[in-house]
Amino acid sequence: MNNLDEITITCTDNGKSVVGYILDLRPKDYLEVSLNTVKVYLQYKNGIYVGSMSGMEFTVAEESLPKEHQEYQR
Repeated sequence: MNNLDEITITCTDNGKSVVGYILDLRPKDYLEVSLNTVKVYLQYKNGIYVGSMSGMEFTVAEESLPKEHQEYQR
């Protein structure tokens, strides 16, 4: 996955951070990431992107997004 942008995603339930890959991004609207081979959709809310998967909440701070983003390509 060398053509995707890596990003750090934080689980608010246990405080752990993991590396995910940006699949789709619409600034100040939504962020879609691949997290351990599962897609997670995060909505923008007050400077952070928030989403959930398997009953756990994940966040990404707006300032941690890369300045330029390559679109996902198959």
